Amino acid sequence: MRLRKEAGFKSRKALADALGDDYSERRIKSWEDGDRMLSLKQACDIADVLHCSLDELAGRSFQPAQYSDPRQQALNYSYSLLDDKSKDDLAGIASTFTADASRLAVKCGQGAGDEAETVRRAV
Repeated sequence: MRLRKEAGFKSRKALADALGDDYSERRIKSWEDGDRMLSLKQACDIADVLHCSLDELAGRSFQPAQYSDPRQQALNYSYSLLDDKSKDDLAGIASTFTADASRLAVKCGQGAGDEAETVRRAV
């Protein structure tokens, strides 16, 4: 019920309408009251409509992966706070960084100049 309301569905009927013909207000009530369990397909459908994870839907607290590089952890946290338009904008900005071969990490034993030349040839 909390996730339904947080997603902007004030009533069970509104959620049932968004889910389609296979779902009824009565069925949603039975799930919210804990009288019935969801199938995996139903849980996936609901999570998609509510824009939440299956863990959240199950009431399970999920801790995202911890990264050894604290910069990546900070980036992931900041990303999680953004709305969809800002995420799109950030992805566009990030692609400009990766388009600049001098900013790419050196991998597979190549020198920085070799890596830049490989990227230039690929583009």
